[in-house]
Amino acid sequence: MTPNEKCNRRRFIKTTLIAGATAGIAAPLLPGPEQTSASQITMLTSDGKLVTVNKSVLEQTTGQKKATEREVFEWMNNKHKT
Repeated sequence: MTPNEKCNRRRFIKTTLIAGATAGIAAPLLPGPEQTSASQITMLTSDGKLVTVNKSVLEQTTGQKKATEREVFEWMNNKHKT
C-alpha cells in the first residue's frame, strides 16, 4: 500500500463521516410532509363539504364555553331564532 492510497482512504472516510454528520443534524430541521400537514386539519361541514382548517384557529375556538342542553332546547323552542 502506497502512502497516496492511504491518504485517499483517509480522505474518503473523513468526507463520508462529515457528510453523514451534516445530514444527521440537518434532517430534523427540514420540514417534512407530516410537519406541514400537522398544522392543518380536514373537517366536514354541515352541508357535507370537506374544508381544511388551521389547527391554531381550532384551538382558539375550543377554549370557548359550550352551550348546555337546557340552552340548546330553549334555543330550539325560541320562535325568534336568528
